[in-house]
Amino acid sequence: MQSTPTDSKKVIVAGVSGSGKTTIGLELARMLDAEFLDGDDYHRPESVAKMAGGEALTDEDRAGWLTELGETMSNRHCPTVLACSALKKIYRDRLRELCDGLSFVLLTADTAEIRERMKERGKDDGHFMPPALLDSQLATLETGDDMIVVENVGPPEEVAARIFKLI
Repeated sequence: MQSTPTDSKKVIVAGVSGSGKTTIGLELARMLDAEFLDGDDYHRPESVAKMAGGEALTDEDRAGWLTELGETMSNRHCPTVLACSALKKIYRDRLRELCDGLSFVLLTADTAEIRERMKERGKDDGHFMPPALLDSQLATLETGDDMIVVENVGPPEEVAARIFKLI
């Protein structure tokens, strides 16, 4: 199920924290023979501290982060998958301004399941995003026809295979 080497797809796997962006993004990158980037790795320390303290980021907090992600994707000359929340249409539009040809896939799942994933992830690896911020992320999320919506149900390989067929 590998893509051709000349395929230069650039896909952003979007969604709220705990929706499975990294897990599914890594599997999709493997299927596409693509580089994988995690948007969490690009957050500024102040933003990580703010989220870890239970405070949601503002549009202003995200502006520099989105610019860095868009420029990073634009500078990639190979297939690339990026895990990035991209919750608002204006965020996705900003990323598109900086990098042509992006495809967005929104991962969805049951809210209770996402909250449980966030709790477990916090125990396992000390992830900075507390479950308390899930409600604010869900309230911020703007779906639209600018993205493919895929429910994250089933093994990661199956979810990624469904995405692979859609992009």
